[in-house]
Amino acid sequence: MSKRIISLGLVLILSLAVLAGCASNDTPSNTNGDDKVRVAIIHGNLGDLGFIDEAHIGLNKAKDELGIEFDYAEILENSEVETQLRMFSDSEEYDLIIALGANYIDPLLAVAADYPDQQFTLADGVVEGYDNINSIRALDPEQTFLSGVIAGLVTLDERMPLSNSQNIIGFVGGMDTPVSRSGAAGFMAGARYVNPEVQFIYTIVGNYRDPGTAKEIAMTAYGRGADVISHNAGGSGLGVFSAAEESDKYVIGSSLASIDPQRSLVTSIKRIDLLIYQEIETVVNGTWTPGVVLKGIRDGVTGYSREGITNELPEDILAIAEEVKQQYIDGKFQLPEDPNQVDAWTLENNYEANK
Repeated sequence: MSKRIISLGLVLILSLAVLAGCASNDTPSNTNGDDKVRVAIIHGNLGDLGFIDEAHIGLNKAKDELGIEFDYAEILENSEVETQLRMFSDSEEYDLIIALGANYIDPLLAVAADYPDQQFTLADGVVEGYDNINSIRALDPEQTFLSGVIAGLVTLDERMPLSNSQNIIGFVGGMDTPVSRSGAAGFMAGARYVNPEVQFIYTIVGNYRDPGTAKEIAMTAYGRGADVISHNAGGSGLGVFSAAEESDKYVIGSSLASIDPQRSLVTSIKRIDLLIYQEIETVVNGTWTPGVVLKGIRDGVTGYSREGITNELPEDILAIAEEVKQQYIDGKFQLPEDPNQVDAWTLENNYEANK
């Protein structure tokens, strides 16, 4: 029998939820003959104050509300992913096995080919054309777009005490991947949509777990005149928050678990918890199908939040952000997928023209 991965218990206290749970320590339900859905998930380290912790919010909600059981494996090295996927698949215990992260695509495809009757889900990545894999992913430019709108307005607003006279903002990405690049593109497009002359300092850390390097990058950007820096850098983003505190400038994070109440403008939201919960719900309801599911602003999966933030943001800035949100929902424009597309996109898309 394959190695079982038992959770040690997880308590996540975020402003969006307070949920606790752990993977079951009982004999697998399938061998007991009951009807409980069993899920396994593979991911990096818990405690990242972001993406992985938020996935467990969705798992625990599914446990509490849908009656499922789940096991999980924390993977330290990508070389371990295929082995763990095979162990979960060999057990024949799980109605669904989730791989959390686009960096798991290759091992997932290798294992899925050998277990055609096992249902797999790739979360936060996309593969197409497989009969036993469903991909679920947030539309990354939509996560950061509205935060970019707010940053573009704040950087030249004299009412904001930490803003300066320079029209410069920054974005820190974790890795040079399509996810990071499309997130950067959304942020840049949002800022340019309301502030066409704004300039960007865009830098890649090269690692999602290197807050030290991220802090150095952010400190340099603040020193060059940026008064707002956003990030999509996983655990490295904690270094951006450290730089914001030291520089006393504004910051925009990507998780409600990492907020500086005085310096955060908003948090860019990507509801991986909701994506995970809704995916498990399809298994419970018997409606799971392979394919690709992409969700964003229109679905309440992406956007921004002011939860946990105590600094004041003028109501007219928030009103513009909401107006831009409605313009996007109404289909008045599409978003670029790469930073290299933003300059050309700006020539065709402008808030004032779409009012």
